[in-house]
Amino acid sequence: MRQDRLHAVRVAGPAIGRVAYLAVLALATLVPFGFDPDLSHIVLRLQRALQPSISARDAVDAARNVVLFAGWGALWAATSRSRRTVAVVAGAALSGVGLSILLESLQLLSITRKASVLDVLTNAGGALAGAAAIVAFTGALRAARGRRSFVGIPAFTFASAYLAVALLEAVFPLLRQTVLPGAHGGPLARLAVSLEHFDLGSILAIPWFDIVLVAPAGAFAVAALVESNRGYANAAWLSVLAGGLLMTLAELAHAPLGQSIQLGAILSHAAGLALGAWAAVRFLPGLSRRVRGPDRPLVLLVVYAALVLLWVWRPFVPELDPQAIAAQLSLSRLVPLRSFAGRMDLFSVADVAELFLLFLPLGSLLAVWPLERAGAWSLFLPALYLAIGIELGQIFLADRYFDVTDMLVGGSGAVIGWLVTRRAGFAPCAEVWQAQAGRSDRA
Repeated sequence: MRQDRLHAVRVAGPAIGRVAYLAVLALATLVPFGFDPDLSHIVLRLQRALQPSISARDAVDAARNVVLFAGWGALWAATSRSRRTVAVVAGAALSGVGLSILLESLQLLSITRKASVLDVLTNAGGALAGAAAIVAFTGALRAARGRRSFVGIPAFTFASAYLAVALLEAVFPLLRQTVLPGAHGGPLARLAVSLEHFDLGSILAIPWFDIVLVAPAGAFAVAALVESNRGYANAAWLSVLAGGLLMTLAELAHAPLGQSIQLGAILSHAAGLALGAWAAVRFLPGLSRRVRGPDRPLVLLVVYAALVLLWVWRPFVPELDPQAIAAQLSLSRLVPLRSFAGRMDLFSVADVAELFLLFLPLGSLLAVWPLERAGAWSLFLPALYLAIGIELGQIFLADRYFDVTDMLVGGSGAVIGWLVTRRAGFAPCAEVWQAQAGRSDRA
């Protein structure tokens, strides 16, 4: 029975996943759809589509398209039956082009949508990038199979995803998105305004909580480097120096966006990396000796789930207004991507990418260490429960936004991580809960 269920998942799962993502693409690109079959209007919209304008709004729209279709490319690559890199990437890119042409053509029939040849290009580029990233991730996992590992999967799975999240947060911080007065126009004009407002005194404005958020990036980086046979001290120095350079560049990226450069943020990020690296050097050797077998992934699962909660629930201000809580429960919050329809900012794009990347390692971990082989806690289901639970918790937090889209994005990250890890050849080691129960019985 268990094998039949797994076989059904392998056969029907990819098709169901692709159809579901097609529905998401349709929602994102065709809703609302004001049908207008007038031929003269269609011709005018086609002419406009072939002669697109390029503005700041178009740049944001392009970034959203890339991220949206990167999900399609990632799903295509993770579920493709072919194992040939060229075939997988080409299939994702061509399908992305075909879908984009179809969707943009349908937009010609709508008075409320704006078709553009640029959208076809960015959509295709997103599908290509998503597929290429998954192929590269799969190859890296496959190459690391059988090598030294603390938890049965390479630590770079957590290190790379978490560092990417930290970098995105450094460029697009949750609580610092204000554009400087007079910062308009292109990147160079915004850069000039940002440099005019640069203040050395900003080194005193330290976002202390960022130290806590960034610290795991340093710890995961040390673990990944130690697995590649570097010494702990060497791994720590390399993690802090390389990570610190990347985080500094991320802060400097605020300038062409027309935002202020905060030296205090650079300092807090460096301190977080150093703290995490020190903690890994200090405690990881002892923990790896004392915590063994299924206990390791269980500890990592609990700790990482807490980290995800920290990211999503900050700044942890409870909502006490019943009307505000009731507003969070409106039916519009249950429509995927509805909240993004009226937003044209890069932060919303980065927020989607961050959530996907946060859940990706969880799926990889559960692919090797399932809580149970069958039942309600098998496969990647625990990560889905976490995504749902964390999102429901936002209903009772001020300045947070309950949205079913976040559940789908986080769950998708976990599913992709699970699929890619299995695709790379990793097999389940043991049922974590069964191992815990067996130990209790022996005691």
